Amino acid sequence: MSDIMKSLSFEYIIEDCLQDYYTKGRILEIDKKDFFTDINDNYKSIFNGEYLRYPVGPAAGPHTQLAQNLLAAYLTGARFFELKTVQIIDGKEMQSMIEKPCIDVKNVGYNVEWSTELTVEEAAAEYIKGSVLLQAMGVELGLSNVKDFVFNISVGYNLEGIQSKKITDFIDNLKEAKNTEIFKECISVLKDNINKFKRLKTEDIDKISSNITNTVTLSTMHGAKPEEITDIVKHLIENKKINTFIKCNPTLLGYENVREILDDLGYNDIVIRKEDFKNDLKFDMAVGIVMELKRLGKENGVFVGIKLTNTLPVYNSRKVLPGESMYLSGKPLYPIAMGVAAMFAEVLKDGIHMSLSGGIDKNNITDVLKTGIYPLTVSTLLLKPGGYKNIKSLMDKVSAEQIEIGNLNVKAVKAAAASSRYDSNYKNKGDGRLLEDTLPVYDCFKVNCGICVDVCPNRANMRVYDDRFDAAYQIVHIENRCNECDNCHTFCTRGGFPYLKKVTLFADKTEFEESENAGILKIGDARFLLRDEDKKEYVYDLSNASGDRKPMEKILETMIDEYPYLMQQKS
Repeated sequence: MSDIMKSLSFEYIIEDCLQDYYTKGRILEIDKKDFFTDINDNYKSIFNGEYLRYPVGPAAGPHTQLAQNLLAAYLTGARFFELKTVQIIDGKEMQSMIEKPCIDVKNVGYNVEWSTELTVEEAAAEYIKGSVLLQAMGVELGLSNVKDFVFNISVGYNLEGIQSKKITDFIDNLKEAKNTEIFKECISVLKDNINKFKRLKTEDIDKISSNITNTVTLSTMHGAKPEEITDIVKHLIENKKINTFIKCNPTLLGYENVREILDDLGYNDIVIRKEDFKNDLKFDMAVGIVMELKRLGKENGVFVGIKLTNTLPVYNSRKVLPGESMYLSGKPLYPIAMGVAAMFAEVLKDGIHMSLSGGIDKNNITDVLKTGIYPLTVSTLLLKPGGYKNIKSLMDKVSAEQIEIGNLNVKAVKAAAASSRYDSNYKNKGDGRLLEDTLPVYDCFKVNCGICVDVCPNRANMRVYDDRFDAAYQIVHIENRCNECDNCHTFCTRGGFPYLKKVTLFADKTEFEESENAGILKIGDARFLLRDEDKKEYVYDLSNASGDRKPMEKILETMIDEYPYLMQQKS
């Protein structure tokens, strides 16, 4: 089923990226012109002993689950990555708990997902592959000759789970991956394919770091008990000796303050519940916990900071997503998160390191960096039109200024928090009109659109150029990269579902049989099983093809000519 998160092999990703780059000037549907190439050391820092070129990147979410997603973010300028949270419940069990669709970011950001849909072991493999991939492609593309990014893993949600062998091994293997089979495989693949690279050399491969991370973020469920939060961080500090961020909830600001912010910005339709605030950790107790754990970290030679903030639990009044509750992110979370930051700054002064995620965009990113809060991570913004390219817009804004980061400025934090509450950039603009579904299989637009390509976190939609059609290019969907988050539907200008309607490339017979999509499955050297736009299935033999081509057959021929490396998998 396409709603299941799947991993791609490291060799497949390398082949895809190199072929796309050297034949088409793009990688993962990101054109070379959209790469962030203003590489300088104006913002460099040593973050927990690691070189960090820029303190900006994707938050734990749909953009930090798979290796190819991490590379897409890196290409557009991301250098700090908060990886998707892992917990003891994972894989098929987690997949059965996350109903689809799971993302709704038409205006405000909402989601009903939490930790990774992969198994913990699969997640670890993706993060190791991702680190190696970024280091290798950084050299190949001339973006960096050294590891210039930081991976920050995220674990949850209770002490028992985090103390389990599954999560213990996860942390240990991400701290040092040299003895893992997946790290060895990645290095072997690079060396076996060294002739396909133009800049990367064997000596560069030998320098690739196997230290994937030395920093973790603790993400606990809403309503977690203070003593459990304390015990988990003590375990991470004392037993795992790993630098730790404590993720704090926006409910620390208090129900009345949050309600006032939402109302002042026009989000009267967002329903927050007093019980969610009542059950969560209170601010005074949070301060005590942070101070105690910071002291413990210092005794153990380990960094302790806070991450602001988690998403905000709200009642699901929209009914776009399944379930009674959903979690808010995006624009209205920014003044709430900054309000929490101001509270901590007021009490702790510059005695604590703060990182922030919540509504960061090009209108506020430099203001926040000037407060001394960093790194900054984003998620909802990357699900909007532009997708990963929105990171570049942030980085263009950042690189245009010289900002000294690292020292918390209490006055600046409070000023930024105060102004955010009435900033017109964060007022409710509404969802816009509901569009009727008129999406066809082919030629869905007469001028360039491609929004469904850009907004897909997993790079499951692609532009295929073929001048035999009316439109400049056709959209082809890659089934084994899709988990049906529904984000491409949210922004489809024809109100349709690209992941269900567009010509689909299937990796195996099971995918083909479990889908009703029009599409293509390779079943032999020159033989393909096709399902056309009328749901008719037939075998097409290229070696005996003659006469006029049907639209599906044209797409197939173009895929073979232009993307042979995507047509290798067989049933």
